[in-house]
Amino acid sequence: MSEQNHQTIILAVDDYPAFLDMIETTLQAEGYQVWTATNGQDALDRLLAEYRDRDRVPDVILADIMMPVMDGFTFYEHVRGNPYLNHIPFIFLTAKAQIEDIRQGKELGADDYLCKPCTVDDLLSSVRGKLQRMHQQRTLAVQFTGERNRSRRGSNLVFLIVGVALVVSACLMGAFVAAGLL
Repeated sequence: MSEQNHQTIILAVDDYPAFLDMIETTLQAEGYQVWTATNGQDALDRLLAEYRDRDRVPDVILADIMMPVMDGFTFYEHVRGNPYLNHIPFIFLTAKAQIEDIRQGKELGADDYLCKPCTVDDLLSSVRGKLQRMHQQRTLAVQFTGERNRSRRGSNLVFLIVGVALVVSACLMGAFVAAGLL
C-alpha cells in the first residue's frame, strides 16, 4: 500500500464505551480511520489478525491502563515484544495520574502518557507528533535504502536479526571480559 493512498489508522483501546466513542468521533473528524477495542486482549487479537490477514497495522495506538481481561501495561509489553508491532507509536491515555504511574509508563518506553481528562488539542497534538516522527523515519529509510515501499515484515526481520546479533556480541564480550581475555 503506497503512502499516498494510505489512510492513517489509530487503534483506541478503552473499557469505557462513552469515552471510546468520543475518542473515535474526534479522530474520525480529523480524517483518521479508527479501530477500537475494549481491553488489551481484544486489541492484541485485532492487531495480530489484521497483520496476519492483510499485512496492516495501525499507525498509532492509544490505550488506557486500567482495563479488564488485559490491562494497558500488559498490552504494551505484548506490542513491544512483537517484532512486527513494536515500531508502532504507543500513547497511554489514562486516569492513572499519580507520579508513580506516569513514571512507570515512561520507564516502560511509551511514546507519550496523557492523563484523563485531557483536552482534544493535547490528544491531537500527541497523535500528530507521533505521526510526524514516523513520517520522518520512513523518509530517511527511503533515502538510505532507495526502496519506497519496502515491506515492514522484511525491515522488522532485519532489525530483529541485527538486534539479536548485537545482544549475542555483547554477551560474548562480557564473557571475555569476565574471563580476563579482554
